Amino acid sequence: MSKNLVNKSVSRFRPGAWLADKGYAPHVYLFRNLERGQVVYSQMPVVGPKQSTGKQFAQPSWDNRLPPQRRDLWKCMAVVAAPSYASAVQLFQNLTRLRHMRDVQAAPKAQAQAMRKKNEFGRVWYSGQFRPVHAQEAVADLREALLKLDGGEGNSATVYWEDPWRMGDLDTHWKPVLPGLKHEVIARDCNTAREESQVLKELGLRTLQGMRSAKEKAKAPESEATSPQH
Repeated sequence: MSKNLVNKSVSRFRPGAWLADKGYAPHVYLFRNLERGQVVYSQMPVVGPKQSTGKQFAQPSWDNRLPPQRRDLWKCMAVVAAPSYASAVQLFQNLTRLRHMRDVQAAPKAQAQAMRKKNEFGRVWYSGQFRPVHAQEAVADLREALLKLDGGEGNSATVYWEDPWRMGDLDTHWKPVLPGLKHEVIARDCNTAREESQVLKELGLRTLQGMRSAKEKAKAPESEATSPQH
């Protein structure tokens, strides 16, 4: 698949059937911007240009300017392996809707702004151009989005974090509401974009293999029950 086609695919919303047909795992990816701290959500293991130029930033402002498009400024913060394609699509939709509510709707927008740490001038706290509040809000949204999955499927998901401290305190924020959710840390030997791409590919293959194994185990009892008796 050409680079241009990949970029177009990433920028579009994709249903679960399309993801399965193209060989993608039921994952949702959270990428953080190294320069400004903003987070984008993706159904694929890459960041598309439209994701970083406005599609997930409905009302950019001085405190939340559009992040740069440079691919080398985006790093994977977390990967969520959902138990099904339907739940992966719903999780992605939950995350983008929460972002839209906070950025566009008056009451949620005012509430979020009031809760953000400010500097002495009343602006959202930053260092250089970096604002850590964006990643903090993305983790909070991830927890809420998992809680809202149909059938309690959030408890059957696995979150792979770039660092253990990204997830916050497990006993305080996660286990009381999502006791079945699994947390793992993405293994890295070095910090390069090429290595990250390979790691994300391996995570996808691991999820797909686990799904195939689960299907085979589910079919095994049926085969035994229908096999002729001697």
